[in-house]
Amino acid sequence: MKPLKVCAIAAVAILVVMLLMLGYLFLSAEVTVSVVGAEMVSAEMVPQFAELKESLIEDTFIGTVYQKPSQWKQPADYAYVTYTVHVNNGCLVPIEMIEVQVVPQPSDIAQIGNVQNASLKAKSEGDLTTTILASAGGNPARELIVSYYVWGVSFQLRTIAGK
Repeated sequence: MKPLKVCAIAAVAILVVMLLMLGYLFLSAEVTVSVVGAEMVSAEMVPQFAELKESLIEDTFIGTVYQKPSQWKQPADYAYVTYTVHVNNGCLVPIEMIEVQVVPQPSDIAQIGNVQNASLKAKSEGDLTTTILASAGGNPARELIVSYYVWGVSFQLRTIAGK
């Protein structure tokens, strides 16, 4: 009977240690997002504006189209706004996929698609960028939604950029 008692105590001790480790995993698993910057550049300074405009007209644009202008103006009337977001993965598991989505304002035309699959290793950090085409002269402040997947489960964080 003595060996069974020792085995039972050892099993309970192992169970308690495993539960404490699981609790630590959930309490320390935190993903944080901070905005590094928002940079606005006139479309006349970007040589690819004509290609982007043509792809929007021909419906071959890769990204999210918010609205198509019925009449295109001069390149100086449009601006590219690039948002940079710093993501810190405090989890003990990797983030499988991360993307940044911009909540558009009425003057926004499109968010340029990013064909790269961004991911972060466990306990690491990195920067993500996304670019939108908007009407020039507007405020660059936008709400950003950072979506990421851990073990196939989707999570979202929201932040404001360009204040």
